[in-house]
Amino acid sequence: MKSTERKIRHVAIIPDGNRHWAKKRGLLPWQGHVRAAKRITEVVRAAFELEIPYLTVWGGSYDNLTKRSEKEIRVLDNIYRSLAKKFIKDKDAGKRGVRIRVLGEWLKLLSKETVQALYRAEETTKEHNNYNLTLLIGYNGDREMIAAVNQLLSGGVKKISEEDLKGRLWTKDLPPVNLIIRTGGEPHLSTGFMMWDTRHSQLYFTEKMWPDFTAKDIKDTIAYYERRERRLGA
Repeated sequence: MKSTERKIRHVAIIPDGNRHWAKKRGLLPWQGHVRAAKRITEVVRAAFELEIPYLTVWGGSYDNLTKRSEKEIRVLDNIYRSLAKKFIKDKDAGKRGVRIRVLGEWLKLLSKETVQALYRAEETTKEHNNYNLTLLIGYNGDREMIAAVNQLLSGGVKKISEEDLKGRLWTKDLPPVNLIIRTGGEPHLSTGFMMWDTRHSQLYFTEKMWPDFTAKDIKDTIAYYERRERRLGA
């Protein structure tokens, strides 16, 4: 398969580098998350302006919400709640018909107030079908895969097909990821990020920390991806 003009259907972003960005400026780790949150709306809007129908953002791993300091976890919780409320009120998102989904183990890890805010964002936008914004919160790909396999085993499945496995994943309603954008430079740790849906993904790494990643950066990255020649299995 060879193509020089490709239209992206699904972009996934791993917005790393918040803590490193803060450290370089003599700030506390959680202050990097506060700055990073300001980029989310900007980058999401830019992606949908390019008519990317599916955008997935890794908002925080299971480890982020269970192994970090109490202060940092509380800040992340507040950021999720604030973003949920902002998306509900975002007239541009409403006009574009953006549907919001939240996947991961967030229901058992976040505060009651934040869970309610995220749930309202999902419910408010569930009828929208032009664009899809998926937030992965409390998400580890390895935990997702184990949960899917255990569900199949408990259901008595003796031989697992690709369709069986995909149908039990938290991301079962999402198409394969065409492009992964990873900010923050080294190290590239991912805890199995969307391992099933990213088997054939193009990977893009940038040394830029997420707090410095702009709408122009995502537009330039996607434009480059759609222009360059790519071979699959050849």
